[in-house]
Amino acid sequence: MSIATRVAAGEWQHLIRTRLALTVIVMMLALIAIAASTSAIQLSNEAQVRASYQQEAEEAFRNQPARHPHRVVHYGHYVFRNPAPLSTIDPGVDTFTGRSIFLEGHRRNTATFAEARETSVLTRLGAVSPAFMLQVITPLLLILIGYGSVVRERERGTLLQLVAQGVSPSTLIKGKAMAIGGVAALAAAPLLIAVLWLAISYPSELLSALVLLTGHLLYLAFWVMLIVAVSAFAKTARMALITLMILWAVSTLLIPRVAADVAASVYPSQTQTEMDILIQRDMRTVGDSHNINDAGFQSFQEQVLAQYGVSRIEDLQVNYRGLVSLQGEEAGSAVMNRYAGELHAVQRQQSTVMNVFSLVSPYLAIRNLSMRAAGTDLINHQRFLDEAEAHRYALIQELNTLHAHELDFADDTQRSVNSEAEQRTRVNPEFWQRLQSFSFAPSAVSERLLSAAPLLLILLLWLMLAAGLIRKIADKAGKA
Repeated sequence: MSIATRVAAGEWQHLIRTRLALTVIVMMLALIAIAASTSAIQLSNEAQVRASYQQEAEEAFRNQPARHPHRVVHYGHYVFRNPAPLSTIDPGVDTFTGRSIFLEGHRRNTATFAEARETSVLTRLGAVSPAFMLQVITPLLLILIGYGSVVRERERGTLLQLVAQGVSPSTLIKGKAMAIGGVAALAAAPLLIAVLWLAISYPSELLSALVLLTGHLLYLAFWVMLIVAVSAFAKTARMALITLMILWAVSTLLIPRVAADVAASVYPSQTQTEMDILIQRDMRTVGDSHNINDAGFQSFQEQVLAQYGVSRIEDLQVNYRGLVSLQGEEAGSAVMNRYAGELHAVQRQQSTVMNVFSLVSPYLAIRNLSMRAAGTDLINHQRFLDEAEAHRYALIQELNTLHAHELDFADDTQRSVNSEAEQRTRVNPEFWQRLQSFSFAPSAVSERLLSAAPLLLILLLWLMLAAGLIRKIADKAGKA
């Protein structure tokens, strides 16, 4: 057994004998295990619930009676976001952004039913998931365990005895780091088990899970080295504890808040209310597709009449009202998509600013890496919104096509005053069976790994910085 290993074994014996340290270790392992198990159970339940709701919504849509197509346009339809397999470890932004969208004509709705709005304040600060425990709570508990690992030897006067026995400062620091690292490894054990389980259940997610695991191991290793370095540098245990607590608070609480404020200041985004006002302003130039005589469709009417070679809309071979609905939905969707695209671009710019702050906060680096690898980051949320909108647009335009080609214009005009005409404008319910099922999956593993790679490199740089700090302190102690 090497000297460093003996030092580590001695530190472990001290931790076991110390009630506070032992209590912290047991509490840390219990919290992480509980977070992992409850997160896995919750993911399984949510997947079943969302699949059930999705099936129920589709059956309700398909089982409608004979109706006018435009009534079905406003009847609408719900789609749900399937939870990503790795959201068991890190739910990411999904907790705050919502899980379902109501699809209807003339509107691009956003996701609703966010979990953070329906649960406790703690959930709003961060979902109690394995990732949250490893990123926020575990470093704090490691500080409570290891802040006095080296400085304690100096305060008790045993440091000189160890040196006299041939234990060099670098060996002592290495042994202490091995001991604290062992505690960190125990904390990461549930994550390793989760990765193995995911590898069996979802083989395609193996690489993403390994990157997620690697990132957390680098992050914990950084904190282990930082704790030991500060303990070796500080003159008293009290000073070491205060210093480490300040570093934890700045990295985990202060810098993320400052980064968010800076990102919002550099790239300000419009509120939903402001955007709705601007969309409604631009929609006036599109025209009201419920009114075929709206001035916004005057030029469109002229184009249609010229295309079919007639002088009156009553002489068209198709239902002009349906054509106006098709044109109005196309033009209106273009307006809504333009504003949504601008908002998404601003949000991505804000996310880029947050990533830059990873250079001054390892917590931001691991948090963003974890979400990207898990497929629960902002980019995947935006993909969900875009794919749901594409599904909505295809559905609405198919209904508008029915309106244009299956209904007689005269009946459509008289349906509000003539009951027989109203009956003839109801299309066969078999048309509702054309509804395509909606299913969302995270982006490809290769895309997620490519976006996570820079953050993995930043974490590696943080680890190298902590290792260099330990080496410098050890060299200085050796010359003293």
